Amino acid sequence: MMIWISYRALSRTLAICLGTIVGISSATPASALIQSWNGYKWSRTGILAIQLGNNLTSAWSSRLVPTAAAWSVADYIDFVPAAGKATSSTCGPVFGTVQVCNANYGANGWLGYANVWTSGGFIVQGTVRLNDYYFSMTKYNTDAWRNATICQEVGHTLGLTHVDTIRTNLNLGSCTDYTNDPSGKLGTNGTLANTAPGSNDIYALNFNYAMLDATQLSSTKPQYVAGAAFSVYGDIEETLRAVPEPGMWTMMLVGFSFIGAAARRTPVPTVRA
Repeated sequence: MMIWISYRALSRTLAICLGTIVGISSATPASALIQSWNGYKWSRTGILAIQLGNNLTSAWSSRLVPTAAAWSVADYIDFVPAAGKATSSTCGPVFGTVQVCNANYGANGWLGYANVWTSGGFIVQGTVRLNDYYFSMTKYNTDAWRNATICQEVGHTLGLTHVDTIRTNLNLGSCTDYTNDPSGKLGTNGTLANTAPGSNDIYALNFNYAMLDATQLSSTKPQYVAGAAFSVYGDIEETLRAVPEPGMWTMMLVGFSFIGAAARRTPVPTVRA
């Protein structure tokens, strides 16, 4: 039997750890106010407990729990790793959850790709694709590149945009910062590692999610439930509906025209002489 333990109980320790790494200050930086992806966010009447569906192979699955814990430092958000409900090759969305997948998606120019679907102005489901076509290459098959990519894409499913998109700038200590060296060890982008959320990311989430909304998806409401394999929250099993996979990255879903889709990707860095 598995018992879900909220990351909320660990947030104080995690916040201290992150503060040591990225230097969290007591004042909200002004840039936190604009680190929003078109205003996308999940609706909430209380704490959000968003399931992260694990559709990952062994090379990736061990990274899901640390990623969930790192983002759960935010005041109003708990990411809850759960059994995956998608097929990795297509990574179709599941209503009320974020499904995380990896597969060989081909030479398309991106390391990772995040999709969110919105209804009534709020995110209602999301997917993260991690592209093994590139991660099979020596350059990207490192802990730093893998951790930075899964961290960034999961952050996008909360409605965060990039804190910086110029790869040659010094690292900001944030996985939402584009870089040529996420490890901070190659001497090209300074010494900070861009492999976990930075202080600006957490402040931005706290600002973006500070206001309560009128409704919250039942599948994102935290409840203590013991299960045989993974935890189930509220009446998620009753509210899940078959949502068709979109043929393109951004389009209206067939049969659910009130739900719009949006996407963000982590492009593969290019080096010009």
